[in-house]
This record gives sequence, C-alpha cells and structure tokens, in this order.
Amino acid sequence: MNRRRQALVSTNKRIVSIVDDELDHTILFHDALCSRIKDISVVSFSDPVIALDHLTDNKETYALVISDLRIPRLSGLELLKKVKGLNPKVRTMLTSAYEFENDKVFRQYMNQGIKDEFIQKPMTMTCLCREVNNQIHAHQLAIKKY
Repeated sequence: MNRRRQALVSTNKRIVSIVDDELDHTILFHDALCSRIKDISVVSFSDPVIALDHLTDNKETYALVISDLRIPRLSGLELLKKVKGLNPKVRTMLTSAYEFENDKVFRQYMNQGIKDEFIQKPMTMTCLCREVNNQIHAHQLAIKKY
C-alpha cells in the first residue's frame, strides 16, 4: 500500500481527524472509530500540513483532532496549537509511544490548553473509542454554551 496515501474519509456529521505518519495507525484508528461511533465523519491524514489545510477549509464542522506527537513537517503539539488557533471549540487529543509528560514544552502546551486529552500508545481500540466519545460529548457541551 502506498505510504503517501493522504486521507481516508467517511461521511456523516461532525469531523474527527486522525493525524499520524504511521499509515497502519491511521487505518486502524479510522476503522475502529467508523465502526464504533455514530454521527461522525472520520478523516485520516499522514501529513499534518494537509490535515491543517482540511481543517482550515472545514473548521466549523470539526469536533476533534487526534494527533501523534512525533510526525514530520509539524509536530503534533504545533499542529494542535494551530487547530486551537483556528477554532478553540475543537477538541484535541495527543497520542505518543514516548514518555514525555514531564517535558517542559509539553507542560507549557498543556497549561495553555492546547491539548484536551493524552493517550499513551499502545492503546486498545476500546480505550480510543471511549476517549473519542468523551471528547465528542465535551465538544457538544461547548457548542451548546454558545
């Protein structure tokens, strides 16, 4: 399979985006979310710059962006910071296989509200779907406030 494949798309309502340079992860997460969570559209990207372009074009319909920490061209934290700058109501989730919770930059971003949730890899798809459901619910509550 071509590793440069940029997006997997399913169409429904609110957009949940997965950004990870590991194509296996994007496919696995995409398939799990599509099969277990209703009323969302799942879009997967291996390139954070293309993901950001998609968000820019669709920022009002995004509910959640899930990003790996270490991705080429734009770190996961930088991507999530740009997401919040475009639409602060969009929920953000960071994933990583690396232990970095005591990292100074990570703490700074956490204090700024750049990341709403963190999940350590590897994770079960049940855990991923539970956290995505929680974030979708939080997004819906935030939208109702406005």
